[in-house]
Amino acid sequence: MKFSRVLFSVLIGLLVSLFLASTFFHLSDIPSLIDRFFLTFVPAAAISLILFEGFPSLSAWANRIKTSISIPHFLLSFLFTLIVTYGFVGFLQEPLRTPFNMALFTVVFTVFGSAVGYLLVQHAARSLREGFLSKPINLLLALSLPVFLVALTASALQFPSMFVWEYIRVPLAWTPLFLLTTFTSAILSLFLFTHSFPLFDRLSSFFSLPSFLHNVPGLYAAGMFFLIELIIARTLNHPALTYNTVLFEADAGPWMEILASPQGGAINRSVHPLSLLLLRPLIRLVSGVMGGHYALGGMLVVSAVAGLCVFMTWLFAKRATDSKTYAFLFAILLGSTATHLLFGSLTENYIFGAAASILFLLLLQSGEKRFIVLVPAGLLLFGITITNIAQGVIALFFNKFGFKRLVQYSILVLALGTLLTSATSLLHPNKQTLFFVPGDIAFEFNFVRSSNGNLSDPMRLSEPESIIRKFNIVSRSILLYGMVGPQVVEAVSEKPPFPTIDLKTYDVRTKAIASYKGLANLPLAMWLIFLSSGFLLFVKQVRTFKHTPLALALLGVIAFNFLLHLLYGTELFLYTSYWVYAFMLFLALAFSDLANKKWFQWGSALIVLALMINNFGFLVSILHALSPFYAAAP
Repeated sequence: MKFSRVLFSVLIGLLVSLFLASTFFHLSDIPSLIDRFFLTFVPAAAISLILFEGFPSLSAWANRIKTSISIPHFLLSFLFTLIVTYGFVGFLQEPLRTPFNMALFTVVFTVFGSAVGYLLVQHAARSLREGFLSKPINLLLALSLPVFLVALTASALQFPSMFVWEYIRVPLAWTPLFLLTTFTSAILSLFLFTHSFPLFDRLSSFFSLPSFLHNVPGLYAAGMFFLIELIIARTLNHPALTYNTVLFEADAGPWMEILASPQGGAINRSVHPLSLLLLRPLIRLVSGVMGGHYALGGMLVVSAVAGLCVFMTWLFAKRATDSKTYAFLFAILLGSTATHLLFGSLTENYIFGAAASILFLLLLQSGEKRFIVLVPAGLLLFGITITNIAQGVIALFFNKFGFKRLVQYSILVLALGTLLTSATSLLHPNKQTLFFVPGDIAFEFNFVRSSNGNLSDPMRLSEPESIIRKFNIVSRSILLYGMVGPQVVEAVSEKPPFPTIDLKTYDVRTKAIASYKGLANLPLAMWLIFLSSGFLLFVKQVRTFKHTPLALALLGVIAFNFLLHLLYGTELFLYTSYWVYAFMLFLALAFSDLANKKWFQWGSALIVLALMINNFGFLVSILHALSPFYAAAP
């Protein structure tokens, strides 16, 4: 027994010492044989001695591990944590800068990730036997998300001007230290597991672990879409967006500077009165630790908010039906829409507006009536885009808020919004115009009727075809484009430098409209059948339906946006985030009585997968079009 202890200690000590000497101390570059000998065998002797003396304690600890935790579950959780940590270290390699910072980040991430991962793997194992994942439909949907992530990453790698392995790969110079740190962190995790179970149990009770586990499917969907959006964000957010690329008229390049950069930038669009006050502090909180690579912080926050939208959709659908499968379907459905995939990754205002809108509906669904809660929620809507306050007012109206209280609420939000906008302008001089000053708001009327015709395409009573064309464009944008990505119009912008690509769904100059061709018509037809069925089902039971107030509020939001964009804007795909969520939530309510019907669940799953495949192709077509222009950008 003693001999085996000696042999084990010596072998482990020698192997570890050789690894350290070769990897970190450049053993092969040392010319002196004596120096090599001492560099290798002195640490080997020290490690061997410590292992030999500590062997009884290590043996007892190993036995305690066997009886305390499931080793396969821990190894699986560690493997998942290792993969995610590897990607995040690659993503953050520039702000991490030094091996020490990388090692510190890896230790914290791996220890925490292994602990949470072990809990989740155990929960998943139970779920596979008798819970959520024991249903084939849930397992299929759950597996579709990592498949989508891997396929998207592989596709992005085909366009090296936009995305390369180095964005998510640990630098080769750091790899040995990274591996050493992760395996050391795994041992530390095991030690904490076996020595801190009483503390872990108390923390679990304090943080309401059962409630957390009850929402794991929604959190999983949100986490996976966070990673998916992060890959898209790393691919699309590029200096070309301020140079030779126009992407559905989004201002993602300037907004990255406005929200994430240390110096900030001027919005000078009075329709976003409180973005500098509400959004910039949040993004700067994350971007600030990134140093000169602040754009990474912007990508992280935007992707996280996109994931939050998915989770809030899960909560909304689960509250309405108490069906996890049903809620999981609609959460993934929202995340898979064309608008969510695109604008959940671009550093712009729109995903924040969608999140604020869903939050407002969640508050109403919970029966919230207090001004102290609803006024800040309304200011969030109003501050991101002023027209969104109409969505809040419409929702309150249909939820029997009372006319007098509704007027009081509207006046209070506008009054506070006015004061906060003035404060924003004072805190950020020359960067924020005022929505209540006619000269400042006047610019927006260019999107109603512009002199050169490039910013608007107004209806004219003298031209019946302009009215038909406008209804066609708005109908397509409201009902189709946000959910099922079309074949986009590739135009050449009139902005310098030449050529500048201009991707859009409608070209006001040539009157070209984005369309669907070939197999894209299948998910389009499936979506239209799904939408019309939900609407007809709601109309059939509108008088007796328990969700009628919320459903009418969501239809009101959609109708408001339809009427608004008959007058305002040309590239309406840009605004789809402000109503796609309403379609998802409305359908989640409309079909709620069918939530536990297997035929409906499988039919909905087919629609989700069809949209996912179509919108994957939509994204790849965008990457293909943009790649040469990203390569040409300085």
